[in-house]
Amino acid sequence: MRFLFLFSDTGGGHRAAAQAVSSELQRLYGNAVQVELLDFFKALGRWPFPHFPGWYPTMVKYHGIPWGIGYHLTDRQHSVKTLSRLAWPYAGPAIRRMLARHPADVIVSFHAVVNYSLQMALQRRGRRIPLATVVLDLVSIHAAWFAPDYDLYVVPTDEARTRALACGAASERTLVAGMPTRHCFSAATQLSPSEARACLGLSPRQPLILLMGGGEGMGPLEPVIRAIAARRPPAQLVAITGNNRALYRRLTRLDLPAPLRVEGFVPDMEIWMRAADLLVTKAGPNTLAEAFITGLPVILYDAIPGQEEGNVSYLVEHGAGLWAPHPRQVATAVTVLLADTPRRQTLAAHARRLARPQATETIARRLWQLGARRD
Repeated sequence: MRFLFLFSDTGGGHRAAAQAVSSELQRLYGNAVQVELLDFFKALGRWPFPHFPGWYPTMVKYHGIPWGIGYHLTDRQHSVKTLSRLAWPYAGPAIRRMLARHPADVIVSFHAVVNYSLQMALQRRGRRIPLATVVLDLVSIHAAWFAPDYDLYVVPTDEARTRALACGAASERTLVAGMPTRHCFSAATQLSPSEARACLGLSPRQPLILLMGGGEGMGPLEPVIRAIAARRPPAQLVAITGNNRALYRRLTRLDLPAPLRVEGFVPDMEIWMRAADLLVTKAGPNTLAEAFITGLPVILYDAIPGQEEGNVSYLVEHGAGLWAPHPRQVATAVTVLLADTPRRQTLAAHARRLARPQATETIARRLWQLGARRD
């Protein structure tokens, strides 16, 4: 059975989720499965689509307020449908060529932007191929995710299901499964935090504060680190910059009153999360889902306007972390939580309650069933 997974590297989460589900399909069904992962913006070829993944960090970082305004103005089914129709004369031929070059028995979208156009392309081609979308936002979910006539809408939370139904998704086609994550995050919980720290060459006995900005190292991480280091916390500080090489270089040159270890992209994020006592990060949904599985309390310092705003309230209202939108507030939260072990343990317990470690397997099995029904 051939699966085509459509994603784009606008942020690190789309690719990671697609890879997790792809690996799970292959684990479950072996050679009976062929999965092709395709960055659709790059595959479309026509200007300006291939440039969008590279432009995305800059658009979010320097145009956050306009980004948020645009997000909310277009967050209606009618608006998305109108924009998709207006773009069709230019984008449509490229989408049709993309689908012709990458034949599949099941098409799965991991990105909201392509959903309406994908449905239009298949409808106009007159060929019925099962369509599914895996929604990768926890609460604040743009209407573009819910294009009509999809065979399956996979959502991560009950709040997301409510949003899906409000946007017209059929109840019987909407599956609450959780966020797809790699199995290694569940496996890492077999280690104690001190064992995980030893694996990473850290002091097993000293607490660890993990500082991140998502897979792309986005958000105001540098001033947050400066504020925390100024307090000289009784803990090890490790910053992970992901694919952001410029941030990596800046952080390695910092002259701080407290030691800071800087890592770039790490292949064993699950070990780092298991080793940590606190995670300081932006409100990316993939990172939060991984933190929930590893039972890691979270301090959020930033959220992308629109799609990540609801993640903040979701985390705080469920008692799994704190919101500290200013570097000084982050430093205070770190100081308070390091000194209050029972409170950290309570946050960790609440995080574990939000975890859905079986999400990836659930999604993979349902996608297989979708293709099997077609056969």
